[in-house]
Amino acid sequence: MYDLIHIPVTPPPSVKKTKPLVITMIIAVSAAFLMLGSGYAGARIAQSQFFSFSDDASTVTEYSSDIAANSIELLSSNLYDSGLSLPDLFEITNPAVVAISTQITGHNIFGQPISHPSAGSGFLVSHDGYIVTNDHVIENATSITVLMYNGIELPATVVGRAPASDLAVIKVEGVYLPFLSFGDSDSVRVGEQVAAIGNPLGQLANSMTVGYISAISRDINIDGVSINKLQTDAAVNRGNSGGPLINLHGEVIGIVSAKSTGVDVEGLGFAIPSSYAKTIVNQLIESGFVSGRAILGVQVSIYEDSHEVLIASVNRGGAADRAGVLPGDIIVAANGTIISSFAELREVLDSASPREEMELLIRRGNVEINVIVTLDEDRPMGV
Repeated sequence: MYDLIHIPVTPPPSVKKTKPLVITMIIAVSAAFLMLGSGYAGARIAQSQFFSFSDDASTVTEYSSDIAANSIELLSSNLYDSGLSLPDLFEITNPAVVAISTQITGHNIFGQPISHPSAGSGFLVSHDGYIVTNDHVIENATSITVLMYNGIELPATVVGRAPASDLAVIKVEGVYLPFLSFGDSDSVRVGEQVAAIGNPLGQLANSMTVGYISAISRDINIDGVSINKLQTDAAVNRGNSGGPLINLHGEVIGIVSAKSTGVDVEGLGFAIPSSYAKTIVNQLIESGFVSGRAILGVQVSIYEDSHEVLIASVNRGGAADRAGVLPGDIIVAANGTIISSFAELREVLDSASPREEMELLIRRGNVEINVIVTLDEDRPMGV
């Protein structure tokens, strides 16, 4: 769990203060990971999309070579100039999106154990059956069943969980399964058209809704955890959690994970950015848990007008404190990367390891100084 907390800074006196809008968040939906590259890599991924299950659910057989060839030709024809049409986008990506059904354990008002069904969405990220979803979709599940796009149901097992990031990986048995890849959410721009594919209401598997990126780098607090997210107006509902948010190039740029509700609220959905999620997913697949993360031991605020990252407070005895960093310092750069947002600082920390040295360029008053910080380790992100 990050120790970086986005605390909006009071604007200068000349700027009129506005009362913050409080939005009630509910866990509802997630957006997924998909990346269809150009050239040979894009062709390989496109080809992997076109498979169907035989009568034996443990094996798969490839569609006719004509269908695979058509899909490859479609992707290679100026994909990054014009993007895919929405029907083609659905046809290519939908086979890798799954509906997830679980049995959840709990207790009734008398304290007796009970079990009830729950549902969500997910998507395959490898040909051998690894599936990404939200952690809250499988939390406390005693059984997990995955419904493939062609109606085949397969049992799934938990590979690893990262509750603090609301991400999880499960697995079904199979070979040459269709799968999606991560795109670069850092390059996403407001106004880009996107599509969400998932299982709304837990009953309408493989439904696609379309919208736009409404905002980037939204710090959304869910169940006490602050996560930086993409905002979209693509319709998402209960049951969409864990599904992919896809751009017109066939890339998964986010995992839909939350929406805003209320009498006057409409078209406010949020997705975990793929650039943040893929590091966690890779760790879950490799080891089944998320290792401790590198932290500075500070809380930061953002000057929205000047895009400056201010150190609001420093944890006593923490990494920054030991290096002489003070409250009020402005972080100009970290390891040579210019820092102008909370997301950029967190990305640099994501690429670092505990006990590693990080060079910070900070501005203190009118003076810029270099500070070497030996990063600490934060453990709460594990399973």
